[in-house]
Order: sequence, then C-alpha cells, then structure tokens
Amino acid sequence: MQPSFSSDSTPGDLPSAPPVEMPREEASRGDKALRLVLVIMFVNLGLSVLTAILTLILKDSVLDFQLAHAHLPASATPAEIDLLRRTLQTALWSRLGAMVLVSAVYIWRAYALRRGSRGAYIRLYYICIAGLGGIAYLIIAGQYPVWMRVEQGLQAVVLIALIVAVSRPEVRARFAKRQNG
Repeated sequence: MQPSFSSDSTPGDLPSAPPVEMPREEASRGDKALRLVLVIMFVNLGLSVLTAILTLILKDSVLDFQLAHAHLPASATPAEIDLLRRTLQTALWSRLGAMVLVSAVYIWRAYALRRGSRGAYIRLYYICIAGLGGIAYLIIAGQYPVWMRVEQGLQAVVLIALIVAVSRPEVRARFAKRQNG
C-alpha cells in the first residue's frame, strides 16, 4: 500500500504522522507535582541565600555570639582568644562557601529534574536528609544566634515539605524505574 500525499506536498516529502498526545490530565498532574517540588527547592535556596547575606552583614555579631558561648578557661590569654576568633571566622566563611556550592548544586539538580533524570530525583532525597541532619546538629549545638536558629528551623520545615512533595505518587511515577522490554 502506497502512502498518500496531500496535494500541497512534493514527491520527495515523507508523509507526516498524526500527532501523539499524552492524556492531558496525567501530564498536567505530573507537571504540577514537579513544579511544586521545584518551587519548594527554590524557597529553600532563597532561605539559604538570605541567611548568607545576613551572615555577611552581621558577621561580627555572629562571631561575638560564638566567642561569648565558647568554653574558654578563665585563664585564656588574648592570643588564645584571638586564635579562637580566627578559627570561628574561618568556620563561618567555610559555611558561607558551602552555601554557595549547595546553591549551584540546587540549580543543577532542578535542571536535571526538569529533564526527567531519575538520578537527580534520588539525589534530592539524599540532599534533603543530609540537610535535615545538618540543620538538627546546628540547632542542637547552639553555635549560632537565635535568629539563625529560627531560620534553620524554617529551612527544616521547608526540607520536610520537600520530602513530602517528592514522595507524592505523581512525582514518584514520573521518575519510576523504566521496565525493560
């Protein structure tokens, strides 16, 4: 059987296949669920960036808080106190550097999720769990002022919401293992 050509096609053109459409309801539900995951990711990223900016602005206050709550012997010399302050400052800068790195990873993971990467989906669980563990440590350790612990608590709530959003059936179905055959 010869394929039929429309009157506006030339003899060398191939016939076009009819468009294939996914059921709109399924695609729309999966897109909305993934969009929610991405929005929550970027809310968490926004909180991290806000904390980084505030930490830069209030770095002396944060360092003073940490120094005041450090367990120093009463006989500590000014040189020992100065060494501790520099160590705390290095740790603070390292934390800010880690925030920048995590921000880049978040953007990269969001792009991979939009592409449908199952690996990015799995890594997002690990990122959330590691983030919650780190936040729990920082809050319990009490190394930072109250305003930073409140922000970290907000981030923990956002990460829990992210785990819930990623665990929704629509999202899991979108990143399910492909069956061979």
